[in-house]
Amino acid sequence: MKIRLMFEPKPGVYCNVPEMFRCYAENYLSDFPQLKYAGYIVVDAKRYKHHDNAANEPMYQFLAVDCDEGTLTELTDYTKTNPMHGYELHIDVGLTNQNEQSLEDYLTTKETQ
Repeated sequence: MKIRLMFEPKPGVYCNVPEMFRCYAENYLSDFPQLKYAGYIVVDAKRYKHHDNAANEPMYQFLAVDCDEGTLTELTDYTKTNPMHGYELHIDVGLTNQNEQSLEDYLTTKETQ
């Protein structure tokens, strides 16, 4: 399983120095060493929760490969109870030989199987 975390800045947050964000996020995610900084990614504007930022601005991302359900559960529990100040978190999940999908879609698909 592949897990991709994407950080959407909330209105008023301007962090355009990748090294600064990387340091901030690595500290936030220090309990998950399998997550590695992966630069930034542009996603479909419909995925943005703060539409003021939806001009296809890139989101910083962290990526983990070869994870299991336990890691995903721990990570989602951690991020729900400890949100990263100033950022809306988007989580995508990719299974072997399948396209990545949002965490919400992944959980819905898993429930119906």
